[in-house]
Amino acid sequence: MITEFSAAMVALKETISLAKTISEAKTDADVKATTFELQGKLFNLQSDCLGLGEVIQSQKEQIAHLKAKITEFENFAREAEGYILNQLETGTFVYSKKQTVNDAEVSVHLCPYCFTKKIISILQPDLKAYCNSHCPSCKNNYEMQKREIGL
Repeated sequence: MITEFSAAMVALKETISLAKTISEAKTDADVKATTFELQGKLFNLQSDCLGLGEVIQSQKEQIAHLKAKITEFENFAREAEGYILNQLETGTFVYSKKQTVNDAEVSVHLCPYCFTKKIISILQPDLKAYCNSHCPSCKNNYEMQKREIGL
């Protein structure tokens, strides 16, 4: 953007100089030649200004994208507040937090894979395997309790 701005400033300075030359011209031929050159400089100046407009628009889009990313990170930080990395008795690592649900305190576990991707996904019980939970987002399965192995 600085390059485009510098080019526009140089073109503007040259245009002002040409306007001064026109006012000091002695013959009609000098006026016509300098006017033709002035038109060329004005065209270049207009092109430089259009280029600056495109750069400014691109910068605005980039700023909007970055603001959206910041908001996304702030929202995740707010939702993830209080969750800590926890190792279950099976050795599995999950993010856990104690919460009150229906007047009872329960541990809520989040999928560690999704958590690293800034997604809050609460592990749900697997109806087929009592000791397992699954992540509804990434479909990973987690063994939550050690199983008793019968002989």
